[in-house]
Amino acid sequence: MTFETLGLSSEILRALSDLGHEIPTPIQRQSIPHVLDGRDLLGIAQTGTGKTGGFLLPVLHKIAEGRRHGLRTRALILSPTRELANQIHQAARDYGKYLHTNAVLLVGGVDFIRQERNLKRSWDLVVATPGRLLDHLRRNNISLSQASLVIIDEADRMLDMGFLPDIQTIVNHLPKGRQSLLFSATCPPRIQQLAGTFQNDAVVVRVEPERTSSEQIHQEWITVSHGSQKLGLLKKVLDTREDETGQVIIFTRTKRGAEDLSIALNEAGFPSDALHGDKSQPVRNRVLSRFRKGDLKVLVATDVAARGLDIDGITHVINYDLPQTAEDYVHRIGRTGRAGRSGRALSFFHPADRDVVRLIETLTGKTIPHSPLSIPITEQSFRRPVRSDRKPSTGYAGDRGPRGDGRFRSDRPGQNRSSHGGNRSSFSTRRGPSSGSRTSTHSNEER
Repeated sequence: MTFETLGLSSEILRALSDLGHEIPTPIQRQSIPHVLDGRDLLGIAQTGTGKTGGFLLPVLHKIAEGRRHGLRTRALILSPTRELANQIHQAARDYGKYLHTNAVLLVGGVDFIRQERNLKRSWDLVVATPGRLLDHLRRNNISLSQASLVIIDEADRMLDMGFLPDIQTIVNHLPKGRQSLLFSATCPPRIQQLAGTFQNDAVVVRVEPERTSSEQIHQEWITVSHGSQKLGLLKKVLDTREDETGQVIIFTRTKRGAEDLSIALNEAGFPSDALHGDKSQPVRNRVLSRFRKGDLKVLVATDVAARGLDIDGITHVINYDLPQTAEDYVHRIGRTGRAGRSGRALSFFHPADRDVVRLIETLTGKTIPHSPLSIPITEQSFRRPVRSDRKPSTGYAGDRGPRGDGRFRSDRPGQNRSSHGGNRSSFSTRRGPSSGSRTSTHSNEER
């Protein structure tokens, strides 16, 4: 099957040819016909399977077809993060460059007034994060009453980040006769509940990746008995990489942790930069641009970069801090081993992490071996680390929390979990390197 046999317009086929895209992926083959037929659709597919094209291509086709018949077809795409929204917007421009559609990007951290001006023009497609879209709705800068299609991308991530109330508010501004598409990497009961309230008689398309993460990504645990050992071991990993031309993403739990670790690596002679929600959008764009071009080899990031970041040159993913869930682990390591290439995923493991490790191995269907770099574990290692507010001389806290308290802190709102126990609310965010204290029920990452 080719894109031509799917019935897409000649302008879209020409753009796909320019991009070198000839054969649709499985999620595209299954999704596009249903979207063109006007059906509501629930698409379940992991990141990297081409699902962006699965909804963008037929949506752009319907916009173009409506214009030919003197009708105005408008579409709204909701994304959980600015980075993913930027990528969807760029893909819309690439796929639709011969259609002359007006695609507007609405994300936080950039000029609000410019977005207001863009919305005053007659738009065909809006790609937005929920917070910034609500800001424009409250100011009456945009009306969604004529949006005949709505797409929620990375729906499971949306719910993880606490955006369900925002989504419900946005949906109340949409016409009842709309076509609704929901895409998610996983399909837990809460996604099924959202689909039940958001969609009407939706067709379900479920596509497993042709190659699982265990097939092209070599995974290892690096066992440590104390968080202070991690920085030294990380330096050793970076020193002994087989492919020094490849790029590395290092994931931390917190924004403060990402910033401090990047500083420590630079001081140790490993040029790096940090990507997290306390950085302004222009700065985040510059960091990503350098990383995409290969000018930056090491990127330290929170989970804001875990989805939607598609860079073929990434050879290593390092989980300096383990994620909250096994699903997030799969998304993180999915940044490497793309397009048929091999990759390595190294994860620092403390004995207190054994529950999440068990879930990760269950989800991946693989017993992940321990790296030779692992530190021998003693019974003493299983004791909960003692809190210390003293910042080590390396400039990095060295343990799980930004102050070495041994507790995980999430960058996502709406969660109240710690793999070491406790009952600490993630609604309260730490003071970042250049930000004041604040309390919020929504992530400042994507406002």
